[in-house]
Amino acid sequence: MNLENSEEEKSPSIENEELTPITKKEFVGWYILSAANGIYGGAPIGVLIPLFLETIAGQAGYELDRITPCNTTVANYNCVVRFGTGFISTESYSLYIISISVIVQTVLFISCGSLADHGKLQKMFALLYAFIGATATILFIAVTSPQLYLLAGVFAIISNCCYGAANIFSGAYIPIFSRNHPKVIEARNSNVPIIEIKKLEDEMTVNLSSHSLVVAIFTAMLVMFSTGAILILTNGSSYGTQLALVFAGSCWLILLIFPTIWLTSRSKPPLPVGEHYLLYSWKRVGKTLLSTRSLWQTMKFLFAWFLISDGVSTLVVVGILFSKKHLEMTDTEIILMTSLVPVFEIIGIYLFFFLQKLFHMTDKTIIIITSIFSSILPLYVILGFWLPFGLNNRWEVWLYLLWFGISIGTIFNYYRALFSIMIPIGHENEFFLCFRLLQSIASGIIINYTHDIRSSFWFLLAVIAFPVLIFCTVNVEKGKEEAEKYPKRENVDNS
Repeated sequence: MNLENSEEEKSPSIENEELTPITKKEFVGWYILSAANGIYGGAPIGVLIPLFLETIAGQAGYELDRITPCNTTVANYNCVVRFGTGFISTESYSLYIISISVIVQTVLFISCGSLADHGKLQKMFALLYAFIGATATILFIAVTSPQLYLLAGVFAIISNCCYGAANIFSGAYIPIFSRNHPKVIEARNSNVPIIEIKKLEDEMTVNLSSHSLVVAIFTAMLVMFSTGAILILTNGSSYGTQLALVFAGSCWLILLIFPTIWLTSRSKPPLPVGEHYLLYSWKRVGKTLLSTRSLWQTMKFLFAWFLISDGVSTLVVVGILFSKKHLEMTDTEIILMTSLVPVFEIIGIYLFFFLQKLFHMTDKTIIIITSIFSSILPLYVILGFWLPFGLNNRWEVWLYLLWFGISIGTIFNYYRALFSIMIPIGHENEFFLCFRLLQSIASGIIINYTHDIRSSFWFLLAVIAFPVLIFCTVNVEKGKEEAEKYPKRENVDNS
């Protein structure tokens, strides 16, 4: 009886999937892909692009009368720049550009996300988007005057959009690699109890997520130090920022050579008969969103991430813009200080990993702790409205970046790892695209209408703190059970 139950439980994990042990070259190729993508997530989109967009928007902008050219040499200047048929604050320009890229990402991801769950397209999509993103990053050198600030925005949209897409297809390898890890395959072939196999798969998921994130962070750190050196040599000029972007994009492009050679395309079920390539992904994502009742725990988890990812991802961008505008820090000072963020991220990941082992805490507990830990940061900045501290002094930027670095790496690592084990088999890409849809639009709106970056931290506090309450209600084990039953239920519905 137990053997029959075991077979029934195993089948969802191996049905319609090529189950062969992952080779060392595949592991190395995937880790290098994570490292390559991590380059853009560090210096370019984290620091260089927001600073460059804010700088050229100011140079091409006007005073609040919309007639007088903006005087960027004045401390705490408030200027606007033409955007579409109207004007927006130069401070919020970069956040609006990132928000537009998210809208484009949504259409792009939905159009092709589910296609990577079929056939051998996942590797192709992961590398294609990475190549385009790296090329767009290099093309920032073509912005030769402030009047081309909209062209810079286009390059930012393309590069960020492709970076997000590449990360989706790269991250969707985690549950596949965990199921095909040599240790898991060996355990399955040795008739190890299904409960132990599931525990081993979960452990491999956390390990893969942690190691790939650390590799990406370490690579980002090296590139950030190098771009900092470029800014020093060019006296922190806008052209120096462009050269730094060319360097980062070139490193991203070069590293892609190795996953192109070593990362393999693992066979997945073919596209269902009668389905159209352009419509299939939209239908699948629509069905995913309608499956809330069947995947209630996963959807609650997804909604919590939908909120907190915006707050955490925007903290560093808003912090950088605030430091430049209100603390009058130079681009060189900012890039050198933020170069240490990856170091703090690595410390944070291993610190919480150590604490988890020491106190036998679950992944869910770690996520709750780090989310609360992160919510303290915007609260601290809000105190600056009334108190002499709260990011009112340059030395506090170090504290801000230290706190941010320790928390963000751990949050992304554990959220991604836990989400990986709550996704139905064969739906990795469409769920990972839902995992990354929200970004920085609300902060941009607040800055634009208040002309005060500090006011945006109220929103950041809300979107980081509120999801903690939602996540407390998530039952991880039940979510895993729902994910395992979903493919069977889907097959019944389709039959």
